[in-house]
Amino acid sequence: MLSKSAAMISWVNMKIKTTHLLFTLYSLLFTLFTIYSYAFLDIGLTLTSFEPYLNFQKKMQWFGYFNRPKSTFIFIILAFLLFTIYYLLFNAFKKRETSIRDILILTVIICGVLLFSYPSFSHDIFNYIFNAKMVLIYQADPHRHAAMEFSDSMLGFMRNIHTPAPYFYGWTIISLVPFLLCFNRIFPAIISFKLFSVFFFFLTFLFLKKIYPILKIKNDKLRLTLFLLNPLILIEAIGVGHNDLSMMALVLASFYFLLKYKEEKSSKGRSSSGRKFLLFSVFCFLFSVSIKYTTIILLPLFFIWYFRPKLDLGLWGAVLLFLLPFIRPLEQLHSWYLIWPLTWIFLSKKIKAVYFFIFLSFFALLRYAPYIWYGNWDPPVVNLRLLVYFLVPFVSLPLFLKRKN
Repeated sequence: MLSKSAAMISWVNMKIKTTHLLFTLYSLLFTLFTIYSYAFLDIGLTLTSFEPYLNFQKKMQWFGYFNRPKSTFIFIILAFLLFTIYYLLFNAFKKRETSIRDILILTVIICGVLLFSYPSFSHDIFNYIFNAKMVLIYQADPHRHAAMEFSDSMLGFMRNIHTPAPYFYGWTIISLVPFLLCFNRIFPAIISFKLFSVFFFFLTFLFLKKIYPILKIKNDKLRLTLFLLNPLILIEAIGVGHNDLSMMALVLASFYFLLKYKEEKSSKGRSSSGRKFLLFSVFCFLFSVSIKYTTIILLPLFFIWYFRPKLDLGLWGAVLLFLLPFIRPLEQLHSWYLIWPLTWIFLSKKIKAVYFFIFLSFFALLRYAPYIWYGNWDPPVVNLRLLVYFLVPFVSLPLFLKRKN
């Protein structure tokens, strides 16, 4: 009996050590990605005059701009390793070898690391910064004026300086706060805007967590783990600093308050608290739409679900959010657009649909490889990116459909 107990304790200790090793490896991989991200730092941009950093910057720029085959190889290895550890951590949680509390701690550490990464695959964060700067420094409306109208040093490493802000006023209002915290310095501005991305990341987590018990969705903690640790979401939202989670957090908040309104109405009839939830829901929905317009596509589904609650709102919402970018030219089909359906799919009743979108997120990250190899977005990069994004995932779709929950 004692020998069996000792063997059990030894087995448990081994599993704990294995999980801790996975935590360490995952954190280390994101640290390596943060270092690697500086290979994409613009030639005309210097973040600080600190001498050791300048030497590091010079080496990383040389590597990124003049050694593209090796850079592409390293990126592919990092992507494979990130998703491999992600899968192993998912299995560890599934077998109850770790807890949601531990996953949260790991996520906080990873977010802390990614705050210092360079926004490697996109220049959007610089546009966010400059649009806020136009309001607070130049007293100009970024929705009516283009960045190129101003003589500013930031224009040397920005993109899309010839058009006004593509987002609506909701995002402009939000962006004023992180800009005020950065004292008009570029590196603090990057950190400040990313901190807001971290805030919306955990706000998304919070509303998913609140919605699950109301909808009685199974595998809630497993889904939260898959969201918190997803490499594409972490890299695009925190590492690169895209604003998509601000939009998604608010539309999830809108749905949560709609759920609360429906609960109140069914239990108490019309009440002041019920009307309050409805007003919150409408406000959050309109604020979400005012950020990036995209979530307006969910409005018809909200109405259908309200009267037919058996509708799998998570699945059909994710399908619509996935298809929406295809109304644009295919060369503008960016990887971070997958954050929209990838976030919403966690509300689906079908766990295999969740697994498929997570599977697709690996290829969404991997499709940066042709850009890294060629160093531009010109042909044949567009076709190669589409091939990476669609060939394996959608050939595999029938296998997901046949899988049992």
